Amino acid sequence: MALTAAVTLNIHAAEQAVGVRPETALRLMELAADESTTAKQLEEVIDADLSMTVRTLKLANSAFFGMPTRVSRIDRAITMLGVANIAKLAASGSLESAFSHITIDAPGITAETPWRYAVAVALATEIITRQCPATSSVGTRRLGAEAFVAGLIHDLGTLVQARLAPSPFGEAVRQSLRTGLPLVSMEQRLIGIDHAQIGLMLARHWQLPPTLANAIGYHHEPLAADPEHRSLACVIYIAAQLVRRGGIASFDGDTDTPHLEHAMDHLHIDPLRIDKIATAIQARVAATPGK
Repeated sequence: MALTAAVTLNIHAAEQAVGVRPETALRLMELAADESTTAKQLEEVIDADLSMTVRTLKLANSAFFGMPTRVSRIDRAITMLGVANIAKLAASGSLESAFSHITIDAPGITAETPWRYAVAVALATEIITRQCPATSSVGTRRLGAEAFVAGLIHDLGTLVQARLAPSPFGEAVRQSLRTGLPLVSMEQRLIGIDHAQIGLMLARHWQLPPTLANAIGYHHEPLAADPEHRSLACVIYIAAQLVRRGGIASFDGDTDTPHLEHAMDHLHIDPLRIDKIATAIQARVAATPGK
């Protein structure tokens, strides 16, 4: 219960536990969503942060993208992979350090698990948003950019739990993985607060856009999100469920998907396509680069 008080009374403890703020990722999200973004504009944002530049190039050169030759400059990477792809990779690079040094003693969990899972969910959103009917390419592009960043940060609350309440959170993870019950239920029972609630508190503290805040706070119960911001929460819910179904390890052992069909209905995606979407996601994340 100490964590509940710490987060409620001092949000800065949770912020320090995460270690990074998502402003750069949000700026990159806006660039990815805007069709008029030039390569030069993107290059300037990335080159302003050496560590982000290094991480972006590392991801661009990973086997996942199958580049014919290694690239050592951001401008060359943009030329080969495009503005939107590099903006998303840079967003990943700007957040990667938050996922470092998380140790949970549970079957199948390694130091790479939190980051690999976050990237896999972000990549899965690309498959799902392409299935969403949209009135314009602008709408599709914006939803895709927002969903990618939301996929990366939707579980930031687990990082707070792991750092501020490592023992009870570790037990919550172990019980969830052993029983197949939702991690949030185990957290509520053992800690008194769950990672989605913590994530929502952080999102509001950081004054993130309401769409992103709802996606973070309601990614386990997307239909409980504010109606005008529900679509992104549904995308993240579907992505997370299908990534876990595809075998990517996470802290959550939940095997039930009570909201899956309703979330797909909300996005006007034919539920009969679920197996094809799941297969596409599995192929997409199979080569997800680790840290």
